[in-house]
Amino acid sequence: MKYYLHFTAKFVCFLLLNFCCSSLSAQVTFTSYHKKDGEETKQQDSAYFIRTVHLEAQGKENIYRIEEYYLHNDSLKLNSVSKNGRQPFKFQGKKYEFFENGTLKSLENFSDNSKLVDSAFYLYPNNKLKMMVFYPSEVKKKKLVINKPVYIVYYDSLNNKTLENGTGHIHFSVDEKGGYEEGSMVNNLREGEWKGRIGRDSFVESYKEGKLLSGTKTKANGTTIRYDSTSYKVEPEYPGGKDQLMFFIAKNFEYPKQALINEVSGILEISFFINQDGKVGDIKVKEDLGFGTGEAGINVVKKLRKWKPGMRRGEPVRVAYTLPIRLNTVRR
Repeated sequence: MKYYLHFTAKFVCFLLLNFCCSSLSAQVTFTSYHKKDGEETKQQDSAYFIRTVHLEAQGKENIYRIEEYYLHNDSLKLNSVSKNGRQPFKFQGKKYEFFENGTLKSLENFSDNSKLVDSAFYLYPNNKLKMMVFYPSEVKKKKLVINKPVYIVYYDSLNNKTLENGTGHIHFSVDEKGGYEEGSMVNNLREGEWKGRIGRDSFVESYKEGKLLSGTKTKANGTTIRYDSTSYKVEPEYPGGKDQLMFFIAKNFEYPKQALINEVSGILEISFFINQDGKVGDIKVKEDLGFGTGEAGINVVKKLRKWKPGMRRGEPVRVAYTLPIRLNTVRR
């Protein structure tokens, strides 16, 4: 691992930027406008960047080229390929991100199953190196296993090295709104007190050898919420679990007549949100099979019971969910 530390930020940037010239041309299949936080908008005047999705290769699995551009200066924001053309993307190979001034923001490498592997580089807008991370992997029983990341080096905004070989102080940016987490690491594991901010909420957490012991979140109104590892991050759950959810869908999905006539088969995808109170809302067709199947999918989701809501740092949160519904109407 010491080898990585011999790289200078200038050399790394020169090397990585040369890789960016390999983008292939392709026919645009989809264009969308987005705000700074990534939310899609139909109003171009309120958009921060534009995203184009190209169908780059067809075969057993399609490959899409994902490109994003800052609207105010038309400079490149993101360039990568994905196994799917819609969010959440399943990136493969190299993923490049850039700052508005055109300098490289990050270079990450993804495996065939869209997991971070190998070396990743993160930089500041002034082209100085911020962080280098290594994602070790190995093949076990013909499957790629990703091990815990190794934090090679971290430099603060004043170019002071505060972490080396997994030990020291580190700062993570977690969103485009100034959210962050920072604290100490020992042998690549969180240790001691960590603090941060998400939106208008701040938090302080205590870790021992990478395990969360306790945390306290302070809301904008001064309310405090205490949590531990059991309530730090909990996914929403349907009553009875996933098996009961699938059983309910199979029992209550009403096949449209035209879908039966045309022997429609495939996977219908319905997206929705599970709100803080456990109720389902904002139901949309994500992947339609036509012939009324999308509407039928929305109707069956509307009939779902209340979920046990998801939790983030001790309080219920709104969580996005995509429900795949496999249809097979082929006559035998």
